Amino acid sequence: MKRFCLLCLLALSLPAWAQTSREELLTHLELTAGNYANYPVPTTLPTPAPEGYEPFYISHYGRHGARYMTSDRSYKRLLSQLDTAGSLDLLTDYGKDVFRRIRVAAADAKDRAGELTLLGARQHRAIARRMFDRHPALLRQPLKVVANSSDSRRVMLSMANFCLELKALNPSLEISMDASQHDLYYIKSNKDIVIPETPSDGVLYGKLKQFKQKMLSGDRQMALVFQDPERAVGFIDKYTFADDLYNVAADMKCLPELELSFDDLFGEEGLIDGFRAYNASWCLWEGLMPGAAPGYYQNIPLLQNFLDEADAMIASGGSGLRLRFGHDSILLPFTYLLGIREAVNATDDMEDLHHHFALFRLIPMAGNVQLVFYRKAGSDDILVKFLMNENETSVPVATDCYPYYHWSDVSRYYRDLIEAAHVTYKTPADEN
Repeated sequence: MKRFCLLCLLALSLPAWAQTSREELLTHLELTAGNYANYPVPTTLPTPAPEGYEPFYISHYGRHGARYMTSDRSYKRLLSQLDTAGSLDLLTDYGKDVFRRIRVAAADAKDRAGELTLLGARQHRAIARRMFDRHPALLRQPLKVVANSSDSRRVMLSMANFCLELKALNPSLEISMDASQHDLYYIKSNKDIVIPETPSDGVLYGKLKQFKQKMLSGDRQMALVFQDPERAVGFIDKYTFADDLYNVAADMKCLPELELSFDDLFGEEGLIDGFRAYNASWCLWEGLMPGAAPGYYQNIPLLQNFLDEADAMIASGGSGLRLRFGHDSILLPFTYLLGIREAVNATDDMEDLHHHFALFRLIPMAGNVQLVFYRKAGSDDILVKFLMNENETSVPVATDCYPYYHWSDVSRYYRDLIEAAHVTYKTPADEN
């Protein structure tokens, strides 16, 4: 009971980290890129561990770093539409400049759909370096590092950059890297776990469609680019045009070397509206919105992997580093499954959602979750700390030593959660 009361008091005193104000977005317009946003350098200092406790194990899941758009459909569509408009003498002078910029961006992106950018590589090297600097006593040892990734090139290269940085900092690290189908059952969302639709799914997706078309109406972009917007509507869908341009504008945050921006097509309010559209989309797609199908259950194998491997490391009495690399579509629902405070405040009021739930706090490029484990000589009480993008965060487990939690309480909570979910899936061992 003591732990529960302390947790309640703590929850009341913690700032509302997941809340987002219009002023914050206006001050940091780069955040409106949502899941395209650059990885934020952590600003908080770690809380010292209780006396006598030292880190011995880090368990991690990270999204790949900054990338090109995963498809060239937007570029192809925009190039075709602007070329047609140019042949009809419909482009304004401003529109001609937009066409020029689109051609430059499209040429750079040719045959690079979904690939890691130079910035993406730098992001993972920087995260690895900070991990090393924050835990020198652990990571300066001749430690075993086990790393797995999905079979996507951008993810494999993210893993490679992370591990290469660690190896440069400590050549004695024994690092193994793998990116095989063998591990995809937990590295990616497990599609063998069937998630039935809920009675409200249809209503929510209907609301989302209307909301996105309102946020990305295309009126501003059509007026800026075309001399006769009404005539251009004959061969251009306004929403799709704005949506394509927003995605291009957001992806430019991943390519600073290009020195291109399309933010001027939207202005401050338009960028915020684009962010709100995709903020709501991701929240619903991954089942984090009240009433949505709980798609996050497909990430239970990842949670099981975290639990089982942590228990094995604890039982061994050894030390280690466990790295996993994947995608935003796994990291986002995984944070919700963990109950991380930045992920659990969503509402089905899409107009108000961004005040309570923000993608850039959870799945920026290179976003990650880290669990850092601590032990004390002469004690079997293992402590764990949760980091969301390297910042200390909370989960719904009672504790008397926040931001540290007793692993026995954490493990019990998540294992009870898994048991209550009643999901079934096969591992490679089951297949054999």
